[in-house]
Amino acid sequence: MPDKKIRVLIVEDTLVAQKLLKSLVMSDDRFELIGVAENGKQATELIEKLKPDVVSMDILMPIMDGVEATRKIMQTNPVAVVIVSSFYQSSEIEMAMKVLEAGAVSIIPRPFGPGHSKYVQSAKQYLNTLKLMSEIKVVRRRNQDIPKQNLKVVETKQISPSRTSVQNYQALAIGASAGGPEGLITILSGLPADFPLPVFVVQHIDSHFAEGFVAWLNSSSKLPVQVAKNGEKILPGHVYLPPGDQHLMVNSNGTILTNKELPIKGLRPSVDSLFKSVAQVYGKNTLAVLLSGMGKDGAKELKNLYDLGAFTFAQDETSCLIYGMPGEAVRLGAVCKLLSPNNILIEIVNLINIQLKRYE
Repeated sequence: MPDKKIRVLIVEDTLVAQKLLKSLVMSDDRFELIGVAENGKQATELIEKLKPDVVSMDILMPIMDGVEATRKIMQTNPVAVVIVSSFYQSSEIEMAMKVLEAGAVSIIPRPFGPGHSKYVQSAKQYLNTLKLMSEIKVVRRRNQDIPKQNLKVVETKQISPSRTSVQNYQALAIGASAGGPEGLITILSGLPADFPLPVFVVQHIDSHFAEGFVAWLNSSSKLPVQVAKNGEKILPGHVYLPPGDQHLMVNSNGTILTNKELPIKGLRPSVDSLFKSVAQVYGKNTLAVLLSGMGKDGAKELKNLYDLGAFTFAQDETSCLIYGMPGEAVRLGAVCKLLSPNNILIEIVNLINIQLKRYE
């Protein structure tokens, strides 16, 4: 019996791009093209009717753009939404980040047309991304965000015995993948301007959007968020993300290390790579967080950090778009506390406040 084909809905308002994407999907036996929408409103209607496995979504469209469409889809008929757009202007990149925050699972550049030197490579990326993301089981989003201010920690699930001694925390390391940007911006936007630790972040994202992603985070953070430079001195209260398609690590001499060494399990940057280096340099004096994402990246090295005595967090299943990475960390016994991103933020701030009071 043949494998069930992946049902694809294309959302794209330009005829040339429609033709290209349709031809790619229809040329691959793994997929069945079930419909084409010309704007976000049509997309929401067709999704309810046709029940696709994955949606290829443009951003700038008439009537309803990709941001609003993705938000509505994730609230009413959640399905894996892959953002596919050209991104020639900075405003489009900013919109792309908003779509990730709304619940899109991935973002990639629109494939090049036949005759372009990168046609085959970009077409393969497009089709393989649709295949991979179609396997994700996404969850329904709330209609409104919970206010982030003045909240008490709730729904805490403590996985391990509490760390009893107050430690001298020296670094915060965060790993995230699909579904992670929403949690990441919750944490970074809530850290106070006088947060004393350096923050290292690996977020799986297409290399074309790495700098735009950093700029988007920087617009909401009280701390400076920057693309890390190889060899630069690590400063407290700064947030470091890797350049596109590079690993991010730390050196024992207090400097950043970025490189293009081989991907780890197909991933560059790799959360495992970051967590491993942080464990070697900061050891038990680390706060480590694993947010939403598919696969297992970061879980193994989070367990190593946990075993060293670091305080480790993972995003809980209820708040995750994809529970793969956090779920694997829980399975390995790598997690001190399983919380929503907002409650992870509150716990981190409380731990640092206790630490600072000890030295007053």
